[in-house]
Parts: sequence; C-alpha cells; structure tokens
Amino acid sequence: MASRKSGLTLLAPVDAPDEIPALARAGATAVYGGVQPAGWPGRALSATQRTFPSAHLQDEDALAGAIRAARQHGLAFHLVLNAPVYPPGRVGDLVSLAARAAAWGATGVIAADLELLRALDRAGTGLAVTLSTLGAFLNREAVGLYRAYGLSTVVLPRHLTVSETASLVAAHPDLAFEAFVLVGRCPNDEALCTFQHTAPDKRWPCELWYRLTAPGGEELAPDHPFVRWHRSWEAADRRLACGLCAVKALKGAGVRGFKVVGRGGPTRAKVDNVRLVAGFLGGEHGPGDGPAAYRARFGRPCHPLTCYYPELFPAQQDAEKPHPWGA
Repeated sequence: MASRKSGLTLLAPVDAPDEIPALARAGATAVYGGVQPAGWPGRALSATQRTFPSAHLQDEDALAGAIRAARQHGLAFHLVLNAPVYPPGRVGDLVSLAARAAAWGATGVIAADLELLRALDRAGTGLAVTLSTLGAFLNREAVGLYRAYGLSTVVLPRHLTVSETASLVAAHPDLAFEAFVLVGRCPNDEALCTFQHTAPDKRWPCELWYRLTAPGGEELAPDHPFVRWHRSWEAADRRLACGLCAVKALKGAGVRGFKVVGRGGPTRAKVDNVRLVAGFLGGEHGPGDGPAAYRARFGRPCHPLTCYYPELFPAQQDAEKPHPWGA
C-alpha cells in the first residue's frame, strides 16, 4: 500500500467531507478536490475544469470540512484550481481561496493557468504547487518553463509512454511526478481540447459521432485514418481507462504519485478504485495481474484504446474486443 514511508502517494478524488474516511481506509494517502467560489460567473466557466455541481465540494464550509477530515485521517489535501485559463480579473479570487484553504490546513494546490501560477508564487500561501496536466507541457523544456513558478510536483500528460515518462522524470530529478493510473482517459489531448463539457446528462462531446471535414469543408472519406480513429472509440468506454499494468514500470521510472480520476463519481466507485490501485502499489498484485484485476473490477476485458500505456497492452487480446484498427 502507498504510504509516506514508502515515498509513494496515492491521490483520490473527493467531493464531500464524508467520503474521506472510506478513502483513507482504502489506501489513499492524499485527496484532491475543488469548489466553485461564491459569485463565480456561470456554470460553463469552471474554476476546477469540472462543470457539473457533483464534481465540486458544495461550498467553502464543505471545503474546510474536507481539509479538516483529511488531516484527521493523516491525508494531504490538494485544492484543485486547474482550468487552463481564467476570465480576466478572476485570478485574485482564486488566490484568496487558496490562501483560505492554506489557513484551514490544505497541503497544496493544483493549477495550470500561467497567470494563476505566477500569482500563487507571489502570494506566498505556503501551499505546495502541482502543475496540472492541463498545463499542456509537451517536453522537458516546457516543464523547465513552468518551474519558474515554484512548482514542487508535475502531473504527467495522459498520452506519454513509460519510456517518455522516464526521460522527463530524469530531466527534472528535484521535482515529484504523478501519473494517472485508473479511469477517465480522454481520446483527445485534454489540455488542448476546446470541447465544452456542459451536457446535463454528463455525456461528453468526444463520445458523440460528429462530422470530420478537410480544410475545404468536404467530409472525410469513411476509410480516412481520422475517421477510423474516431469511430473506433465506439467499441470502448473512455470512463473505464486503466494503467495498472504500468505501475511497477512507473515506479521504476521514478514516478512517486499515482492518481485515481473520479471527481463527480459515486463514492463507492472511488473507494473500490483506490483499493485496487493500492494493491498494485503495495505489491499485492504484479503487472501480469492487470487484465484479470481490471475484468474483476469493471466486468469487461481490457481494451487498447482505454489503456493508459498501450505499449504494455497484453499480447493475447480478448476475442470479445479485437483491436479497433483490425487486420
């Protein structure tokens, strides 16, 4: 199981203070969550890159309660303020919120917007700063640029391979790195995607069929690689992504934080996901146990499109889910 003694962190999503005891028992060593500040303009403009209310703590009283509960259970609490950009004049409100969270006992803040990172650095809140994957950094030089804003931790982009991760970690040995390891893989580059995730039924644009056109406006042919790629996602469920097979390799590459996605999801699912990842971090399961553990947890076989590290995808693919690109 992950622990501070082992030097590993297992981060769990939280949307209410009463979720924290169960997450701690399941093996989480840190939690992360956010809140829409009072008076925030409009539902479509989220302070935390989540637009539906269930993905936020209810209000600042709930935020203070969650921070308090985390401390009582020995967990770090990280405030999420990770939208890639904010409306003019709003960064000051977010810095004030971060300062209040620090006063209540929060450990850190997760951010991506350059103006906010600069303001947090100047404000001296005492919070450890984590660069969100929404910072859109693509290489070691970009990480170096962000370092000027007092980072302590970097969340790795979802599309990196294990070897690319190892190279990035090696280039910045004094930074801590976190990797996503269970659920919620986007088919697009999340940091650069401009889709609006505001549907009341929580059905995201990348799950819908839409027309793909060439620069001149003509629709792409059915066998065009972009069309084939988009249609291939019909056979996968992006909500059930997994990187369990890569946990050992990521640890070997120097990754020290392992992140479970799920803000806005059911508490039971969060707890079960954390417990599963904790088993892989603690050595109860090895890389070869990933496919069976995935099937047991989600009731379906692995799929290459929802594999965070497809270079490690099992050679013997389940006949129920052939590779989407075919022969």
